[in-house]
Amino acid sequence: MKTRLGESIGAERALAVYEAMLRDLLRSIGTSDPDIEIEIMWAPTAAANGETLGRAFGDRTLAMQTGATLGDRLSMAFSERFFFHRTQKIVAIGVDDPKLTRALIADAFALLECCDWVVGPAEDGGYYLIGCRGAVFNPAIFRDVPWGTNSVLRLTLERIAAAQNSVATLPARYDIDVIDDLRRFARENSDADGDLPRLLREWGTAA
Repeated sequence: MKTRLGESIGAERALAVYEAMLRDLLRSIGTSDPDIEIEIMWAPTAAANGETLGRAFGDRTLAMQTGATLGDRLSMAFSERFFFHRTQKIVAIGVDDPKLTRALIADAFALLECCDWVVGPAEDGGYYLIGCRGAVFNPAIFRDVPWGTNSVLRLTLERIAAAQNSVATLPARYDIDVIDDLRRFARENSDADGDLPRLLREWGTAA
């Protein structure tokens, strides 16, 4: 759940925001097709069971996350798909940007045709998307990263450069992590469709 956001608006509202963001993101990125396979990585919690997962994700392809940290989970997800599923290119995104589009994901995969890595910078110093080719994947890229700080992107790019890999960057975007991000989203999407814009209009968050 959105822990930092919950500190400002309470756990119940933060959960409602998270669920609305997830629904909007899933609609925005669409479903699998012959070119791109979309797989949902879910976290093993007491509330995650067949009923709740089915309600949240429908018939989408699911896999359970493993690992203690975000870096561990990314590393394991990439490693399993590269080495066991023989996947050639992977792009990972989170739920923090509900307006992330399928077109942007397709752009990321296209950039991996000529670059080893692709990164979507977030304005807070992290990233909203990261992807790479199987031939160059190195789990050390994700090891001991200070997640949630403004040095995540810088450190990641430094490690990619140290490995002598090439990297392409997508346009910068912002995540919804704290109350100021949520207010900005509400202002910029005051008349937009989607579960999150409607929820924020009900709350008067943009006021």
